[in-house]
Amino acid sequence: MNIIKTSVIAAAAITIVGCGSDSDHPSTQVRVTHASADAPLVNIKANGAILSGLTDVDYQVGSGLITIDSGTYDLSVEGIGPDGSATEVLPVSGVNFAPDMQYDVFALNKVASLQGVILSRSGVKPDSNSVRIDVLHAHPDVGAVDIHLANVPSISAATVGVAGLSFAVDSSDLPITVPADTYRIRVTLAGQSTDADVVFDSGELDLPGGTDLMVTAVPNVVNTAAGDSPVNLLVADGSSVTVLRDSDEKAIVRAAHAIKDLAAVDVLANGTAVAGLTGLTYENVASVAISPGTVNIGIAATNTTTPELISVPNATFSAGSETTIFAVGRASDSSQEALEIKDDLRGVATYAKIRVVHANPTAAAALVDIHAVADGGAFSADTAVLKGSSSKKLRC
Repeated sequence: MNIIKTSVIAAAAITIVGCGSDSDHPSTQVRVTHASADAPLVNIKANGAILSGLTDVDYQVGSGLITIDSGTYDLSVEGIGPDGSATEVLPVSGVNFAPDMQYDVFALNKVASLQGVILSRSGVKPDSNSVRIDVLHAHPDVGAVDIHLANVPSISAATVGVAGLSFAVDSSDLPITVPADTYRIRVTLAGQSTDADVVFDSGELDLPGGTDLMVTAVPNVVNTAAGDSPVNLLVADGSSVTVLRDSDEKAIVRAAHAIKDLAAVDVLANGTAVAGLTGLTYENVASVAISPGTVNIGIAATNTTTPELISVPNATFSAGSETTIFAVGRASDSSQEALEIKDDLRGVATYAKIRVVHANPTAAAALVDIHAVADGGAFSADTAVLKGSSSKKLRC
């Protein structure tokens, strides 16, 4: 089971106005989730004002349950541009939030077809022996799916807990209530019920009594290896949102050779050369998918394992993570070292991302400016897009 906690916008149930339902001040609960894989960071507004601090919300990030006065609200989503400006991209007007309910508000689909979806359910929580699960299919490129919910070695038609769930549909069959137990969540295309059909497997999940979950299937934007799951599950429990990855998901590790006076090298994991990261020469980058975990990374001359010219002890790579390890410095004065950078390579439809690393040891003491101009254009003081970049620092 690969679980990653996202940044939690609201770490617990948050009250905007009202302190719970009563006859004079009826209230309800709302949760908001960014589920559009190619959308930028967003702000969430209600009646023209930022809702409970929901600014710069990233993909796969959601709030906790937010308690608000029941009534009619105009909601909107603002996309954040590369310059920090905010532009309304999705108005959702006239939404009636009834008392004593739970509402989930999603921004989903691709930016070109961005849409809002709202799911609702009773505000009454499950009892101490039960688990309530609501599900939203939020992957625009995947057809209807079956959700298999059973802790058995193999699936079958009998293990289907939610059948034929289509993209962006608020199914009348949901939410479902099941006994507290240990489960595996497996996803197949609708009507397929063999182990070979499984496109997502959570591994074992312990779901204690009283658990109240909103599960959202969203695009997996990290393509770590052929055959990896196309989806992640966002699991919201009222206080936080967890990214649940396929139990077999890998991590991406890239190695970049940036030492001019160093010959070809091999990258080692626990003293053994990593297939796909051998014979790496200056100004070249290679990448591999590895099992998540903690390893001792070393860099040695090709076809050797000692001495390690660079060592990175206890490097940890989580499922779905992307990391680039740059070999920088000079070999001639033994200043070589590793520069480890956690990558964020999710594509955004509204702008391009550029990563710049100053790795030139000759200019190590100097700050440099990075310029960008159209093909054939002229550089000037006004074309600098990244100013004052220092040695061995990542700029984006």
